[in-house]
Amino acid sequence: MVLETTTLSGRVYNIIVFGAILASVLALLYEPEPFSNTALRGTSIVWVDVLQSICLFVFAVDFFLNFYVSERPFKYLFSFHGLIDLMTLLFFFVPRFRSEILLWVFKFGRILRVFKLLRFIDEAKVLGQALRGSARTIAVYLFFVFMLQVVLGYCIYVVESVNPETQFKTIGNGVYWAIVTMTTVGYGDYVPQTGFGRLLAAVVMMLGFGIIAIPTGILTYSGVRHQHLTTQGIRCHICGRQGHREDAVHCDRCGSILNDHSSSSS
Repeated sequence: MVLETTTLSGRVYNIIVFGAILASVLALLYEPEPFSNTALRGTSIVWVDVLQSICLFVFAVDFFLNFYVSERPFKYLFSFHGLIDLMTLLFFFVPRFRSEILLWVFKFGRILRVFKLLRFIDEAKVLGQALRGSARTIAVYLFFVFMLQVVLGYCIYVVESVNPETQFKTIGNGVYWAIVTMTTVGYGDYVPQTGFGRLLAAVVMMLGFGIIAIPTGILTYSGVRHQHLTTQGIRCHICGRQGHREDAVHCDRCGSILNDHSSSSS
């Protein structure tokens, strides 16, 4: 309800929460060591602790307000956004406990507050729906890419084996090189020395450009298709005409009464 509000108070509330999230991430970047002795940390980063306390207060108020106004509070609590809100609060308090496991989890869990930003981005919902709709296609595609990298890794291992000083001692080294090269990262820790090896490396690099672009096309098509399905409007049950406005009463092709309005009037 807050995100869809058009009132001044609702917009101010959104700005406060959104600003607290950004400020919390900023404080996280400047926080040198959350487990060190406070007396030894100096006065130059006192503002970080103050800012973290303010953000904690805003997050706590936001969490309890969402829990209170929700029609199904426990459904909100176990939803994606509810769990993020809850964990954001919990990871503020974990440093009080001296447990190595909890401290390790805390180091990872603090970054979860970044996901609170997703609530303020409408396009994130469209992207999530596109990912769910094309998950099987992307999974098959990634499996194919992995098999291709295994084959290319084996090929570079065989080609470079003629060089007695080769860096590719195992097939695993070759697969690692294929992944790094195909993704156009190019760490340079494994480099082909033979002419055929360099030719194969050039082919893998060129393949990387096309392979990286394919998931983008899949997600774009899925997102556009979902957007089309959600905006195609009311369908006439007589002639099948689509694209009517939500407030339309009669079909603009055959003149029949649309289903939604006939059911609501009855």
